[in-house]
Amino acid sequence: MGLRFAQTLEMWAFEPRKEPRDTRPPVAALRTSRPVPFPETDDRLLESLRAKRPGAWLQFYDAFAPYVLSVLRRVMGPDRELEDLLQDVFARALEGIDRVRDAEKLKPWLRGLTVFTARELLRRRKWRSWLPLGNPEEEEDVIPYPTTTDALEERMLLRKVKAVLDSLPVDDRLAFTLRHFEGLELTEVAQTMKMSLSTAKRRIWRAEAEFKRRACADRELRACFDEGTVFAS
Repeated sequence: MGLRFAQTLEMWAFEPRKEPRDTRPPVAALRTSRPVPFPETDDRLLESLRAKRPGAWLQFYDAFAPYVLSVLRRVMGPDRELEDLLQDVFARALEGIDRVRDAEKLKPWLRGLTVFTARELLRRRKWRSWLPLGNPEEEEDVIPYPTTTDALEERMLLRKVKAVLDSLPVDDRLAFTLRHFEGLELTEVAQTMKMSLSTAKRRIWRAEAEFKRRACADRELRACFDEGTVFAS
């Protein structure tokens, strides 16, 4: 990926400053009035989760919510529904945690859950886009103003990047963003999306080809790429 473009895309996961608030799951039954020591390892945390020990779930949320939100920001980009998606991911994790037997698989399992939760929302949006409902201008302000001297130019660039990604087939988009925005290895992309390595490569290649095509047709996007190879899989 071109250096300037890679630097610009760091804003893709940009989150505007706002008043801090408690975003933990509103599950009163999981709260505890007495302090619970934080497990020192993922093995102990997983053991506590499977045993449904008091406080374990909130410890799990506090430990992994930043990572889940990071993945969501990279596959979704600036989006109004990120916090709702975050809650959905952990609600599903609560239902399925008993299926995780190995602590080493806890983070990859949660990443896959995150991606498939985002996938459902993206697919619903694809369906809605065929309906004569909604106003595209309503989504305009989800792209934040980066705090740089070139804020307007960068904001317009992000809107173009988002438009390209929104036009891609959902699974192509996810494979592409996991590879180039999240920085996963090809094998990790395949494992996360539960597809063969060859399928993952094919989806990434298609998304790269469309991204290149759109970039070459747009002066601002084209200028963001260095000379030579745009993407290197």
